[in-house]
Amino acid sequence: MKGIDNTSFDQVLFTMTQPIRGSDTGQIINYFVDPLLEALLITLPIVTLLYFATTCTFEFGHFHLQKQPHFSAKKVVIIGLLGLIFGIFLGGKEMGYADIKAFYFENTNIYDEHYVNPQQVDLKFPKKKRNLVYIYLESMESSYFSKDLGGIQENNLLPHFADLAQNEGINFSNSNKLGGMLQIPGANQTASSMVAQTSGLPLRPSTSLNSSESDEENSAEYFPGAYALGEILDEQGYNQTLLMGSEAEFAGRDKYFTQHGDYDIRDYHWAVDTGRISEDYYEWWGYEDRKLFDYAKETLNELSQEDEPFNLTMLTADTHFEDGYATEETPDLFGDQYSNVIHDSDRQVSQLLEWMKKQPFYEDTTVILVGDHLTMDSDFFESVDPEYQRTVFNLFLNADKQGVRNKKREFSAVDMFPTTLSALGVKIPGNRMGLGVNLFSNQSTLIEQLGYDQFQNELMKKSEFYNEKLMQNKEQEEDP
Repeated sequence: MKGIDNTSFDQVLFTMTQPIRGSDTGQIINYFVDPLLEALLITLPIVTLLYFATTCTFEFGHFHLQKQPHFSAKKVVIIGLLGLIFGIFLGGKEMGYADIKAFYFENTNIYDEHYVNPQQVDLKFPKKKRNLVYIYLESMESSYFSKDLGGIQENNLLPHFADLAQNEGINFSNSNKLGGMLQIPGANQTASSMVAQTSGLPLRPSTSLNSSESDEENSAEYFPGAYALGEILDEQGYNQTLLMGSEAEFAGRDKYFTQHGDYDIRDYHWAVDTGRISEDYYEWWGYEDRKLFDYAKETLNELSQEDEPFNLTMLTADTHFEDGYATEETPDLFGDQYSNVIHDSDRQVSQLLEWMKKQPFYEDTTVILVGDHLTMDSDFFESVDPEYQRTVFNLFLNADKQGVRNKKREFSAVDMFPTTLSALGVKIPGNRMGLGVNLFSNQSTLIEQLGYDQFQNELMKKSEFYNEKLMQNKEQEEDP
């Protein structure tokens, strides 16, 4: 796709089947206009040549335009069909023939064989329930660390995260250095990753999710067969808030979090409605992260005054492709805007953490920092060694875990679901929920059992169990 790197067939299909309301219109216009302009520049000369080829005669040294053009419809149709076929094959090559074949024509039993219904797991919460602050960091990769720490940068863009991971928190890594989780189909863009990390299930593209568009006239269920973190915490009496600077209805995020946990949605509209920003204020995807962190402090102060435990889930946006969102306050340290924005995000998040540590509630609060997906910035990784495995960043703080096997682990977004509950001190019989495995246990993840390539391949395939039981919540017929 023009202007977007690191895309796959299921990402494209998911985007095409979701409402775009709430997205950054400037980026969408660029991604449509640029390819259309290129197509126009290529098509015009071809059409011109076709016109002259079908209406003119040529003799050596002479050119004649016929008074009665011998227009050949047959030639035009044949050339048009050849162009269409070429375009289809070119598109298939770009997206991946194997992925297209798997998505439409192959079946998997991975859900039948490995899915564990969270509703049937007898979870044991501690007597004193811990608070949760879960921060999704837009496009945050472990590759942003310097090479000596496990990343691929000459300069460490995440100094505060590196210090926290090495000296205070727990970073689950795919290597012996700092690393992260492997990206999988169904968890490779923001909305699907948020779902996967909180339900243990990848979110496959589906026309049934079109109904996730936020509209009072459309109250269809969003992923009704999933049983998510929010529902579990809601049943345990948690007050839950979703805070983001963009419009929550984009890709149906508001539907998912209200239907799977009754979250209080505090998004761009909330900021406008409460007078925090004016109606005509719109920066980047809504409002910038500096405001988000200020509102986070307000929200945490409110939630901590209640008697019930709380879950504050946040989503940043400044590090979104292309090149991130920079202001005059963003330090220019690297001569590259995206590097500067990533580094500044590390600084801003760490400042929020330092503020939290000074608050009375922090002692009883577990904090999880995690990327949503690998960045799709079109040129940031142009010179990366193709053998380097890019991974999504994660960090668990104040989880009270000892002797954790956190190095050389192969895991994905679905494993964050049970791992988050374990970080809150919840006992999980079997240590498996959805397709995820509790990383604090000695259990092997499905990637470790099956291999990364096979796990990805299986997730790309069709599943009757997934479509009927999870996506539509239909009761499957019992085996005789």
